[in-house]
Amino acid sequence: MNKTDVEMLVNLRENTNEKSDQFGNFYPYLERTSTLDTRGFCKHVAKHNTIYGRDVIEGVATLFANCTVELLSMGIAVQMTGFGTFYPTLQSRPGGVASMKEAVALGADDIVQGVHVRFLPDSTNLDNITSKKFKEQCSLKLHMLEEVTVTEVDGKKVYKHTYTPISEKAKEDPTPPEP
Repeated sequence: MNKTDVEMLVNLRENTNEKSDQFGNFYPYLERTSTLDTRGFCKHVAKHNTIYGRDVIEGVATLFANCTVELLSMGIAVQMTGFGTFYPTLQSRPGGVASMKEAVALGADDIVQGVHVRFLPDSTNLDNITSKKFKEQCSLKLHMLEEVTVTEVDGKKVYKHTYTPISEKAKEDPTPPEP
């Protein structure tokens, strides 16, 4: 698959934890520009040379979502070839239970604190969208430096986020880049 023409914006944030060995180092995080709802996603899909309109695609997407939730609630994983697998996992009560007798006495509703839906991307050679392979499909661009200042107002911490284009910040930095 070719890289997309649309750039994925990468911001940087400095590690300000003075107790960390990595104090002062910069780490990337994704600038998520928006989230498409079902209608927006289906409208996008309809633009990809399909004979189906947004309304038909939206109906299928809604059915897909409903059926996926139904199957997951029964403990059945759902694999979409070329995309990945949705599967349920359980969150246990802290510390688990000490014995079978306690487990039976409490019951599943008390032992299980939550049910999570996980996603495992497809990793076949043809449709590999796992982290390093998926990166090959993305056009990455450094974008902003996020600086966070913390002040206290009425006894509560207030975080102020300031964003500066990395291109401007790099001009100010007298440190030569490492090879």
